[in-house]
Amino acid sequence: MKAAVIDRANSIHLQDREIPQIHDGEALIKVRYCGICGSDLHVLHGQHPTAKFPVVPGHEFVGELVEAKGIGAENFKPGDMVVAQPFFSCGNCEPCAKGHDNVCRQLRFMGAHCDGGFAEYVKVATRKVYKIPEGMDLKLAALAEPIAVAVHDVRRSGLKVGEKVLIIGGGPIGMLIAMVARRSGASKIVISEINQFRCDFAEKLGFETVNPTEPDFAERMQTLSDGKGFDVTFEVSGSKAGITSAVEHTTIGGMITIVGMTKEPYPVDLSTMFSKELQMQGVRIHAQYNFIGAVELLKSGELDEEFSALISKVFPFDELEQAFDFVQTPGDYFKVLIEM
Repeated sequence: MKAAVIDRANSIHLQDREIPQIHDGEALIKVRYCGICGSDLHVLHGQHPTAKFPVVPGHEFVGELVEAKGIGAENFKPGDMVVAQPFFSCGNCEPCAKGHDNVCRQLRFMGAHCDGGFAEYVKVATRKVYKIPEGMDLKLAALAEPIAVAVHDVRRSGLKVGEKVLIIGGGPIGMLIAMVARRSGASKIVISEINQFRCDFAEKLGFETVNPTEPDFAERMQTLSDGKGFDVTFEVSGSKAGITSAVEHTTIGGMITIVGMTKEPYPVDLSTMFSKELQMQGVRIHAQYNFIGAVELLKSGELDEEFSALISKVFPFDELEQAFDFVQTPGDYFKVLIEM
């Protein structure tokens, strides 16, 4: 098979490889589409703290089931179109037992610790494979993993119907969080973003936006939150300014969910955290239950139009290197997919 391999930092190219051999508890998938994620770029540039070379990147994929073995295999047949939660967790450690398989003590994430989806075939854990309906747009199905991130983040935030939401950072994950939060009953969603393309995109989808670099930013935030601050804030930018803004603009007793990965430790105003009795939590990837939630959301078709709008460009597999060059060049786009 053909596979995209990162063999050292800043080097990705197509290679001939053997089709993976599966064992009990594993399934083999013929990949149809795979999306490029920011974490793939971290691996490519040698910035992922635990990734090991050589590795096939990619974890946002959809494909055709070839074979499955072990418990759960009876639920599938060759030719089923499927998506899969893209990591291996032990199922036995304390976090897994509590339903936090996303922070398993032996977690191996596809595309970083083991081979991922930028290949003609990929193997996954059978128990993490889910069928999608016949006729579903496979490009939308390739968004299952990032949608699962948004579902996980919104559920973990404890968002309640009627609450006001602030999202700091309007990239693909920020936009997906906005979509899921609106469907979950948020009464108002404001996206803080400096990129005008992203702001225009969000406004076309019916979200309000603010630019934190504008001189009237603080005044607008007061107006948009009725002078009280936001009930739930998602910090997706991974920036010092974003974390500072989250603490400042979240209401008394509100929740701050840290989604964006920071490159260095950032100070938090503990005095404000204390005086407002704020809650702050980190979130990582998505628990399997929330991946199921993403699959069900896709099957409902309720957000097909919004999800489809996020897909900016599709490259053929033999242009994968050009696709990776494309996503590393500043431009007006969101999700880029590779078609196998």
